[in-house]
Amino acid sequence: MTVSIDKFAEVSPDAELGDGCVIGPYCVVGGNVTIGPGTHLHSHVVIGAHTSIGGDCEIFPFVTLGVQSQDQKYVPGTVSYTKIGDRNNIREFVSIHSGTEAGSSTEIGDDCALLAHAHVAHNCKVGNKVIMSHGATLGGHVVIGDRANLGGLCGIHQFCHVGTTALVAGLARVVQDVLPFVIAEGVPATMRIVNKVGMERAGYTADEIRDVRKAFRTLFLRELRLEEAVQRVKDELGDKPYIQLMIEAIESSQRGLARPDTATLEFNTSQ
Repeated sequence: MTVSIDKFAEVSPDAELGDGCVIGPYCVVGGNVTIGPGTHLHSHVVIGAHTSIGGDCEIFPFVTLGVQSQDQKYVPGTVSYTKIGDRNNIREFVSIHSGTEAGSSTEIGDDCALLAHAHVAHNCKVGNKVIMSHGATLGGHVVIGDRANLGGLCGIHQFCHVGTTALVAGLARVVQDVLPFVIAEGVPATMRIVNKVGMERAGYTADEIRDVRKAFRTLFLRELRLEEAVQRVKDELGDKPYIQLMIEAIESSQRGLARPDTATLEFNTSQ
């Protein structure tokens, strides 16, 4: 296979392009860029320096990847990185910025779908099979777990974590951490209920979903201090790896949890 570069594209001689890459018209590929085999840049795509992109990605017009961090602490001339995995679908006007500090990176996993106008800020870590719907926005240093689904126009505050297989509703404003396997919505967002459909799609069994529901109720829907609730979940379900993910997320949280409100209590206890 050969590389196809449109005559109107500008590709740095320092860039490394894998077999079968297609670089469309008016694309700009900077220095020290690596693009894996089979990746297709449609047109008007800008790839900043020190960016690596995996194989079989499809990148649509007016996307910017690996351009300079917007962080006001960024020092001009600093070398930082952007790392994007394989088989990602990156739609029109998506922007992904490089890290701020020297040697730091912004990272996207494999098999993600970033829909039009989604934004990933400096130093974010986005897992595998993540969906960012139209206009979803991540502040700096956000961590998104595998198979998370971020609804259109939602905003995730700097340093927040959204756990694996969680769903953030459209227009939600997330200012605290969202645990794995739950649905969060609202302004500010609070965790509402377990993401049953998402867990089913990810291959979890009915028993595993039941365990997560039990853990959620114990953690938030009983009159227990959080420390007591966490210990009870450890005692009753702590041998389950998916429950361990929830506990680890709680114990490592820096911004606190987007804890359910009274309406959630009433909704869940009525089910």
